[in-house]
Amino acid sequence: MTRLRTLIAAFAFAVACIATPAAAATFPERPVKLVVPFAPGATTDILARLTAEKLAERWKQPVVVENKAGAGSLIGADFVAKSAADGYTLLFGSESLSLLPHLQQMPFDWRSDLVRVSLTGTLPILLTATGKRPDLGSFAELIAYAKANPGKLNYGSPGNGTVHHLTMELFAQAAGIKLTHVPYKGAGPALQDLVAGTIELMPGAEPSAKGQIQAGNVRALAVFAPERIPGLPNVPTAREAGVAFEEQFWWGVMAPGKTPPEIVRQIAETAAAVVKDPETAKRIVALGVTPVGSSAAQFEQFFVEQNTKWGRIVKSLDIKLE
Repeated sequence: MTRLRTLIAAFAFAVACIATPAAAATFPERPVKLVVPFAPGATTDILARLTAEKLAERWKQPVVVENKAGAGSLIGADFVAKSAADGYTLLFGSESLSLLPHLQQMPFDWRSDLVRVSLTGTLPILLTATGKRPDLGSFAELIAYAKANPGKLNYGSPGNGTVHHLTMELFAQAAGIKLTHVPYKGAGPALQDLVAGTIELMPGAEPSAKGQIQAGNVRALAVFAPERIPGLPNVPTAREAGVAFEEQFWWGVMAPGKTPPEIVRQIAETAAAVVKDPETAKRIVALGVTPVGSSAAQFEQFFVEQNTKWGRIVKSLDIKLE
């Protein structure tokens, strides 16, 4: 009987070992690639590199950032969605991935080909004006001019169907004004034309616009947030300035859809711990970003809510990509 119990115990142990995937071992055991689906230098890239630096410190493995820009983030996202589902190729995704399924045919299934791992942070959208127009020195002056001159103010965006584009259309709707959209191939060229005065307005982010704001080349007119942001305390919220409107950017770590749950859990726990670390959180806040650090389940719920919201907005604005 004792021998039988020993054999049963040994068999149970063997089955458990077979059933436990290799992925359950300590992750990672080699360098990890973090794909940024936008060009270097923008807010997404800055935040991704900080995240990669801190993940590498905790994992004791290099985390290499690779920029794969284009198609509104779809080139980089598609690359990760079709990579090996082992946790060694990750995506630093943004709000664009919750919006694009409502505007075009996706090269992958956002529901199953990518898994949301951990929400890193959120950032209110900032409304900026060119410094070349002294008559647009405040939010009130912008609204007054736009109402007196429908369609004569141009705003730039990184392209048709981007969050920047839809945000400005929603803002114009809320403010009762008409603006003209000028799409660019990226935020960089649009910001250059804003500085030059070629366009009058642009929605942006504090980290990428702050240098130009401090130099006087660009004015921050309002922030689309519930409250003022610490980095620009003198800039009113749109609500304070008379238009009840809010919108934000967000970023998070994602992985190929079939990545083993145990690996997803380990990455999520480390990514959340990184964001919540006081020293790292301080650096994130200095970028104007609100640190979050979530579980995979929390990020998935947030993503679905964002996807549903953008679906309603795209339908209401009747926006279609050429």
